[in-house]
Amino acid sequence: MDLTENPPPRDLDIRAIAAVLRRQMRVIVATALVFFGLAAVFLVAVKETYTATALIVVDPDQKNILETSARFPSSAGRENARIDSEVEILRSDAVALAVIDRKNLVSDPEFGPRPGVFARLAQAVGMANAAPAEREKSVARTLAAFKNATQVRRKGLTYLISVASTSRSPQKAADLANTTARAYIDQQVDAKVSATLAARDVLQDQIDQARQALAGYESRIDEYIANNLGALKSSSAAGDIDDLRNQLETARTEIQQTRAARDMALRQLQQEDWAALAQSIGDDSLRQIEARRKEILDRLATQGATRTDSAEALDFNAQLARMDAELANRTRAGLRQFDSRLEQLDRQAAGLRAGIRRSVLSSDLSPEVLTGIYALQQETSIARAQYQNLLSRMRDLETQARIQIADSRIVSPAIAPVEPSFPNRNLVLLAALAASLGFGVSLAFLKEYYIGGITSPTQLSELLQTPVVGIVPSVEDAPTDRLSHAEKIIDAPLSVYAESIRKLRATIDQGFRAGTGPAGAGQIAQGKVILITSSLPDEGKTTTALALARTYAISGRKTLLIDADLRKPSLHRHLGYEPQTGFLDYLRNGDNDELRGTFYARDPASPLALIMGAARSELPTDQLLTSARFETLLQQAREVYDVIIIDTPPLLPVVDARYVAHYADAVVVLVKWAATSQSDLRAAIQPLAGAMKSGAALLPVLGQVPERRHQPDYGYSGYGPGYSAGT
Repeated sequence: MDLTENPPPRDLDIRAIAAVLRRQMRVIVATALVFFGLAAVFLVAVKETYTATALIVVDPDQKNILETSARFPSSAGRENARIDSEVEILRSDAVALAVIDRKNLVSDPEFGPRPGVFARLAQAVGMANAAPAEREKSVARTLAAFKNATQVRRKGLTYLISVASTSRSPQKAADLANTTARAYIDQQVDAKVSATLAARDVLQDQIDQARQALAGYESRIDEYIANNLGALKSSSAAGDIDDLRNQLETARTEIQQTRAARDMALRQLQQEDWAALAQSIGDDSLRQIEARRKEILDRLATQGATRTDSAEALDFNAQLARMDAELANRTRAGLRQFDSRLEQLDRQAAGLRAGIRRSVLSSDLSPEVLTGIYALQQETSIARAQYQNLLSRMRDLETQARIQIADSRIVSPAIAPVEPSFPNRNLVLLAALAASLGFGVSLAFLKEYYIGGITSPTQLSELLQTPVVGIVPSVEDAPTDRLSHAEKIIDAPLSVYAESIRKLRATIDQGFRAGTGPAGAGQIAQGKVILITSSLPDEGKTTTALALARTYAISGRKTLLIDADLRKPSLHRHLGYEPQTGFLDYLRNGDNDELRGTFYARDPASPLALIMGAARSELPTDQLLTSARFETLLQQAREVYDVIIIDTPPLLPVVDARYVAHYADAVVVLVKWAATSQSDLRAAIQPLAGAMKSGAALLPVLGQVPERRHQPDYGYSGYGPGYSAGT
């Protein structure tokens, strides 16, 4: 097996993905529970809001009842621009402020600004009147809140506009949507009326100018005729003309008097001087109605001191309303009489002027005088026609202002919704499900391949791309007097732990007999050197080395266990020995070639031969493991023993195991369940594989697996009476 370079990753198939997800199911389920818990807290804590929608249809053609002529349809671009303009008008601050004013949203607890501490204190002491600047800020905040709760959209390319309002109350949401639509339509009508009245005001100035011009022309004709009457003294028409002129002056005087009386009546009406108004109009019933009205007011004031909701008080109020209506009707009738009299006098004056002009034109005047009169009369006719046209147009505008209708209408009023629009429980739960699955699966793969420990042989096999040769369970019931878990090989030979060590031995033996490693690596020599190491300390390599060596020794194989961890020897503590000298002393003593000292001993529980360490080395030890003395020891051990097991230091902290790996025929790497990270294992295996000799087998073993997760292939309870879950 060549791991000197990073091996190319294998393609993930469905079964590999399913295996990863199955191994990390706890992570996925925990993530899902967290996300669903957060979603539940969100759904409980958040306040529900409701959204109601009103539909408005817009007619892109301007409506005018007075114009009955057919209209040609406008272009599509112009219609789209009109609809988009109406959408922007609906979104404008003007419409929003109208709704705020109508519904008094500034004082609404949902949309209005919340008073601060000082404002509440001011209200408590009776100083609730806010400054103008504060009121403006309140309106601005309310406007922002209302616009955030209102959505205006055009429905595709149609003439429909949707107005959606959101509120905590379903009824308020529908009310706000309908009020917004009505406010927009009212402002549309008001805008059309204002434009019409503005045009009328412009025409009024033109009419005043045309009236003055017409009066000027009439005066010029009269002056011209008056200046040339001397030429008619001998004419038979002179007497008739004088009579007509006298009648015209009388009509003018009466017109002035009538207008003065009408103006006086209007001032008296504004002042509610009913007695003077009755005298001006000439209607004595006005005085009587006013007297009766005053009497009722006095009685109502007396009644109001006791009880204002009595039947008599209500009757008095009804009588007052009828009297006010009768006073208004009679006053309007009197003013209409003034207007009718003025129209009659104007017609009479116009007839007299026309009679004077006919008489003048039929008299014996010189051609020059007649030509001047004809010219002035023609100019007067033109001025009168212009005046009549302007007056007619102004009356049309006044009529149009009174009968304006909106170009938009509500086709579907908003109704109170039944279900809240936010939060959408189904959507929140689906989002939580999708997020939890996505995040959980991502976290599972991240934990599987980068940050998490190794929790299954399949995971370990996929990581190293070689089969796992053994699973060693953890021992959680060791007695207090037991020095090492490896004693279960002797004390509980039918336990799960002992059987797992025997499985590991069987796998190694099969590889030796076949001449190939379990991973299918090249030919293995007939040597029997087995190196046991791990990536980091405390992964169970010494315990596993002792247990494996005892199984070989018990099976009748001559076995030697060497504690080659010169930096931190621990085998003697597992056996209860305290040697005076250790393997380190032997390697340092270059003069003595024989194995002497207490570090070489026999296992008291089995025929196993031991080479143990004693004190920790204070100097680097890698040169001792590469010395000729160590190599000679291994060559002699190969001749004497069937199996040599070497316990080496961990791979990552020190470099010693790399030098010893060259002598090994099989390298067993202990991986601690759920503790050894994949990054550490990769970092350890890569240099180890480069140090191994050709044909050596790399044998990964997953160790310290909890017994509840260790699933043996057989039911051990049926194969030995001495077996129990605790042994």
